[in-house]
Parts: sequence; C-alpha cells; structure tokens
Amino acid sequence: MAAYFLHSAMHPLEYLTIPLFCVVFSLLNPVMGYFFGGLRESVTPWEWRNLMTSSLHSFIVGVLCCISVCILDDPFEDRIETRFLPLVACGYLMHDLLDIAFYADRPLPNARKWVIIHHLAVLSTAPAVAYGFGGFGTTCLTVETNSLGVHIRKFLKLKHFKKNHIASIVNSAVILVTCLLFRFIVPVAAMKEALSRSDHIGLALPSYLYYEYFFLFLVVFGIGIRFFYVIVTRDLLTITRKQSLKVETNGVVSNGIVTNGSVTVANNNSNGVLHYKAQ
Repeated sequence: MAAYFLHSAMHPLEYLTIPLFCVVFSLLNPVMGYFFGGLRESVTPWEWRNLMTSSLHSFIVGVLCCISVCILDDPFEDRIETRFLPLVACGYLMHDLLDIAFYADRPLPNARKWVIIHHLAVLSTAPAVAYGFGGFGTTCLTVETNSLGVHIRKFLKLKHFKKNHIASIVNSAVILVTCLLFRFIVPVAAMKEALSRSDHIGLALPSYLYYEYFFLFLVVFGIGIRFFYVIVTRDLLTITRKQSLKVETNGVVSNGIVTNGSVTVANNNSNGVLHYKAQ
C-alpha cells in the first residue's frame, strides 16, 4: 500500500475526495427527497430520493465534464482539475451502492442489479486516476449527460407522459444521440489515446491493470449496447409500430390499425362494437 501511494500522481489529500463526497451525497439524499417529495407519484420514497440525487449528480458532473473537455487545450492531460470530477463521481457511486445495500426496496429489480454491476465496474477503474489518467476519466464522464436523459425519461414515465408525447420523443432522441456519442465513440477514442500515451505519462499503469480495464471496458460497453437496444425497442419503435387487426362483424371484415394500444371486441345486439384504448 505504501508503494502505491509513493508512485501515485495524486496528492495524499486528494484521496479524501472520494469519502468526502460519499458523505456529501448521503446528506443530500434526504434533502432532495424533502424538497421534491411533492412531485412523487407511484414510487416509494426511497426510489424517488434516489432518482433525484442521481439526477443532481448526472447534471453537475456531466455538464462540468463537457465544459472541461471544451475549454481545455488537452482534455486528456493529467492535472488536479481533471482528477477532481472522477473522484467526485467515485464518491457518488460509493454512496449509491451503500444506499442500495441498506435502504433499497426488496427484492431488487433486474434493472437495479445492472446498476450495481455498472457501479462496481467503474469504481474498479479508480486507481487509473492515481496513475496519471485523470484526464481520461473526465473525458469518459461526459457520459453523465446521457445518464441525465435516462433520469428524465424515468421522471416523464412517472408523471404519466405517453411515449408519443413530444417531450418523450425529444428526450428519447437525445438519449440515443448522447448514447452513441458518449457511451461508444468517446470511450473508444479515449482508450485509443490512453494506449498511445501510456509510455509518455511517466506513471504508466501496471501491465495487469490494462487487461483488467479492457475487460471492464467490455462490460460497460455491453451495458451501453443493451441500454441502446431498450430505448430503441421500447420507446421509439413502439411509437410507430402498427398492428393490423381483422374483426369480423355481421359478415363484414373490418381492418383496424392500432398504434401502441389494445383492441377489444364486444357484441351489442348482434352488432360488433370496436373499442380502442391507447396506452
């Protein structure tokens, strides 16, 4: 452990950033639940607090990382400014894991289990920040802008916005664009740049960590692919999906077109009555 700190690019006090912001987000969690509790619908208080705190984290970190990438001459350069945001994000991930472990509603849904896998995979890359790759962490954290869209998607769903509502359509389109950009293109470019600079950074990662990080990169990449598929199939395609129905009434065949809805047929005095209910 002493050798690890000796070869680290970070000041020893920087390591306190992770537990510090773990505490900060833990304190913000009930505050967010209190101030936004009036908007809660059809979810438990814990789930609502978790959503609000996650949205706050995604907004702050995502926006600041995008600004850093735009204004810095070399966003991949390791400096205290580029190391700070990845450490803040690690503090939030630690808070979220503890929050799920001790306070989440049981049983955990499959989506929440994917969140745990994602958090553990990202946290295991934290040592790379200490070895001089802080700038790469900040660049990859631009993905939080996509996560913010995901939180807005859930909020719209809880507020009963239909999928064909303009707000839902725009948000889904933004999610897909930011998913392609920040979950696929940017991480691949960052990894390529990290490999090309590894011999020049000075505090290069131990060789075994490259294999570990490559595996974790595939895990996170796979989660991104799954998420992209879910957004396309459950949001955008369901808006335009049409199902042809043939309902026979009094010897006459009627063709019905249904978009994201359901059809029931009832008989009333021998006359077929077609009822459509949009979902």
